Amino acid sequence: MFKLPDFNDRAKTAAEARKAKLEKFKQAAPPSEEALAAAKARAEKRAQKEAEAKAARAERARQQAEERKLKEAQREKQAEQARLEAIAREAAQKAARDARYAARKARVK
Repeated sequence: MFKLPDFNDRAKTAAEARKAKLEKFKQAAPPSEEALAAAKARAEKRAQKEAEAKAARAERARQQAEERKLKEAQREKQAEQARLEAIAREAAQKAARDARYAARKARVK
């Protein structure tokens, strides 16, 4: 008759598997100098790529900040130009109104 493993059986099997894995690890040969050098080279290459990526991100951020500054200056310039145009338009309207008023005064006399 088939019997499902209970908790103790499963725990015992898991402990044996952990022990077997540990023994396999202990018996493995230590890494060779070539393997260690290759791993170190890979780590250095990865660090270099990360540094390059970080520098590229910083450069992009600097360019974006510069572009934002230029756009803000352009917006301010346009706003100032619009304000000056509005002042000029109001002055022209006032001059036209004054001219009409003066013409009316001249006709009345």
